[in-house]
Amino acid sequence: MSSHQGVEGRSLLDRLQPLISREMASLVSIDAAVAREEHPDYVVMFQSAKMAKQANVEQMVTVLRMQRLFAHESQGVRGYLEKGRAVLAARVSGTTATLIGMRSAAHELLEAYTEAVTEVDGLARRALRKALGRTLVQMFLLTAHIARRTGRRSDLNALRVPLDRLFAAEAARACMRCHLDRPGARPPLERTDLDPYTYLCGACHAEVRDEFPPDLASQMDRWPWHLQEARVLQHALGRTSVLRAIHTVLHPLCGLPEELPKAAAEQAVAMPAMEPSPSPGPGERSGILSVEARTQAESEYVAALFDPSRVRRSW
Repeated sequence: MSSHQGVEGRSLLDRLQPLISREMASLVSIDAAVAREEHPDYVVMFQSAKMAKQANVEQMVTVLRMQRLFAHESQGVRGYLEKGRAVLAARVSGTTATLIGMRSAAHELLEAYTEAVTEVDGLARRALRKALGRTLVQMFLLTAHIARRTGRRSDLNALRVPLDRLFAAEAARACMRCHLDRPGARPPLERTDLDPYTYLCGACHAEVRDEFPPDLASQMDRWPWHLQEARVLQHALGRTSVLRAIHTVLHPLCGLPEELPKAAAEQAVAMPAMEPSPSPGPGERSGILSVEARTQAESEYVAALFDPSRVRRSW
């Protein structure tokens, strides 16, 4: 590594290390919030936020490792402070205070990502832009739920869309696919007899039905209702459908461009051509493997190891 690359590497580490530390601290606070939360729909929402933060940390750590740099992944004092704040908020005022505390931490991260993304380029900028987008989605969800629970004018004004587009009822609930409670053409699905409890809003119910292949979708209306419900819930809670909700529902609501997931066949075509494996050139001879045994026992072992008849019997 040249001296110029070394200076750039240290600068990159200085920029990403504080972001990684803050994300790790947020992970600790989310774990504390999940442990105290009584509503299963909010537990799923918090776990989704945790997965997004883990993805942010993994991307930034990968960028550093590509430059042969290594971040310190310990939470430190900040992590313990975040954990204490989240636990205290959950004990004192319940879910609403926890949401407000999480939004405060997300707002600090949003400002840090916004500043850092202008200071780097290349792969590091792409990673930070993805992390910035995930943080924007979390900020939007937290603000929407706080606005539904408190009705404060400042929170309502912070949303880009009317609150009745995000919540079908007065009570704040979190769909386990989009983490809102949007009204839709179909009724919401709720299973209280299952462990864990499952809830899907009306809009997600309609969107998930549209995700099924046409041949299967044409048959579903003839199935018994409990089979339709079970199949829709199974599909809706899968990672593919959840990511589709994030990219096609939450992104436009946050002001981000919609990202339609690509089919596997399209992604395979977009992959760069693989380099051929090393092999002898036209005028070169193939290498010959030779093993020199130092003792009689080693000689017998090598002979048995490369004996075609014994290999054939073993495989």
